[in-house]
Amino acid sequence: MILAAFVSFCGLLLVLHHMSRRNMRRLVGYKGVVDILVHGTVIALFIGTSTYGLIQAEAAALMFSIYVRVYRWAFGYERMKRFRWVRYAGKFC
Repeated sequence: MILAAFVSFCGLLLVLHHMSRRNMRRLVGYKGVVDILVHGTVIALFIGTSTYGLIQAEAAALMFSIYVRVYRWAFGYERMKRFRWVRYAGKFC
């Protein structure tokens, strides 16, 4: 089960690596909203299905949430301030 969650997470990472760095920084800038959307979608999609499928999907979503926080810490993020994007540097930028 954990292996299946890891495979799902790796598939999501492959999709994320096709995004530009700027778009990724903008995505991780709103980590709270992204977390709510990801976990809410997983729970809504798996209501009424097997418990193992829900646990696998939630484990992959938790790994994604941790990845978002590590990316934000390491490479920084961007947030909208008034009418422009403001960049906040990370540890390795």
